[in-house]
Amino acid sequence: MEAAVERIFSNELVKLAGDFFQVNAGNPVKLGDAENYVFEVYRDGTPYILRMTHQSHRTRNQVLAELKWIEHLQNNGSEIPKVLSSKEKNLVEIVKGSDGTEFYCCLFEKAPGVRMKVTDENFDGPLFFEWGRTIGQMHKQTKSYKPEAKYKRLDWYEEELLNVQRYQSDVPEQVIRQQEVIKQKLNALPVHQDNFGLIHSDIHNGNFHYHEGRIHVFDFDDCSYHWFASDLAIPLYYLMWSLEREGIKGLDGYAAKFMREFIKGYETENILAPVEYETIPLFLRLRDLTLYNFFHKKYDLKNADRPLSNTVQKIEQRITEGRTIVHFDPNMVH
Repeated sequence: MEAAVERIFSNELVKLAGDFFQVNAGNPVKLGDAENYVFEVYRDGTPYILRMTHQSHRTRNQVLAELKWIEHLQNNGSEIPKVLSSKEKNLVEIVKGSDGTEFYCCLFEKAPGVRMKVTDENFDGPLFFEWGRTIGQMHKQTKSYKPEAKYKRLDWYEEELLNVQRYQSDVPEQVIRQQEVIKQKLNALPVHQDNFGLIHSDIHNGNFHYHEGRIHVFDFDDCSYHWFASDLAIPLYYLMWSLEREGIKGLDGYAAKFMREFIKGYETENILAPVEYETIPLFLRLRDLTLYNFFHKKYDLKNADRPLSNTVQKIEQRITEGRTIVHFDPNMVH
């Protein structure tokens, strides 16, 4: 979390948020604080997830737009943890920091099951298939979603992390050039109902639980209007990133195995034209760019530890060379 937000945040605000939703937030377990404060809280021994979003990250209507889309997906068969209303029957409640700025608070059921690690024994074909099927089902259902204008999420081009110069004063010239190349290629892509819509944008293995053969997706904070192919590239991207950090070799072969099963599962629910799979390398490059900018936004990289510095340097090198994190051949999925 940015230092300016950290300074105004307190446990007292968590308790106030918990009161709205009638959960015990006196000793919350912090699960995350990168872009939102996320806590595990309890009511009568049952765990729930309390999320607090500062106004500098999202507006109240953007949070409501996310929650209303989640409800649409739930009503159409997606296995997603439910959004719960407050005692005042609101999906979002507001608490104020010490400077008067607002945090938008919401409560979710906790997803059943466990997170899957790349080193787990059953991190294999059946999981990959179900991962793809789950995303395909969400894409199929998002085509029929027509929100009220005030509850519309951002379009891809409104993403603040698309602007490398916002977070650095001395950006390498080649990074700026590659950023423009990526944006030009995206702007040239066709947009229609069968390849573009409201997507999750972050379904890596840290953002779902696996339970009795089913995937339960959470953390919809990055949902935006985007190409469906981006939602396919992101699981591949983070899988390769995790394997790389585990020191596992032969990533191209692993990527081929993963994508074959993943796309088989996806196509049981939603079919993309072959040309859409050809854009996956572009979306792998886009994720490098936005992650690079995320690290520059969130951290003082001049004083970062060696692992983080090495990570950012690797990403910067791929961006400047126009490379993807892994080789992806669209022909290998069929």
